[in-house]
Parts: sequence; structure tokens; C-alpha cells
Amino acid sequence: MTCQQKEYLYLLNIILGNLINYRGGIINLETGLVIIRIKEKEVTMNFNILLLGNNKAVLGMLWL
Repeated sequence: MTCQQKEYLYLLNIILGNLINYRGGIINLETGLVIIRIKEKEVTMNFNILLLGNNKAVLGMLWL
């Protein structure tokens, strides 16, 4: 999987919308395009990359 600098940087928010100060609070890395298949639905998208320590993933609101 490839990694690249994001074209449009933005501040990191927690799920309730509050800004957090994680590495300056800016998301600046993303994966290349990834194809996600769930049942019959297929979506092509990029994922933000964060160094999370012991956590494996942070899912955004669209996934809940």
C-alpha cells in the first residue's frame, strides 16, 4: 500500500467535533486509492494515516 502527502490538509477532530492536538492537529498523510468491498457494494477511497500507538484504527462518522 502506498503512502502520500495529502493535497488538502485539515485539522483533526474527534467524533464529537472537538479539535485535538495530535502531532500539531493536522492530518497530512493518506494511503493511495484502496478498493473496499462490503457485500455487493464497492467503494474506492483514500484513508488518512495516523501513528496511533497501540490503537489499530479510528473510524469516521460515515462508518458508524
